[in-house]
Amino acid sequence: MNKYLTKVIETNQLKLKGDDISSTIAKILEDDLNKMGKDGWKLFSITPSLLVDGAVRKLILCFEKND
Repeated sequence: MNKYLTKVIETNQLKLKGDDISSTIAKILEDDLNKMGKDGWKLFSITPSLLVDGAVRKLILCFEKND
């Protein structure tokens, strides 16, 4: 049986209007994915959940783990 887990990544504190924060978001995701992977979780979905002024402010990460 599989287990599922969701996490919300918030980028509110990182975005200033007009700034490109792609590298910062990528680093946050990389750190989270490496941590979850060590615990046996596999990412299967990333969904943007809040857009403000054309910028993603929150992401929902969905993980799966075989029990």
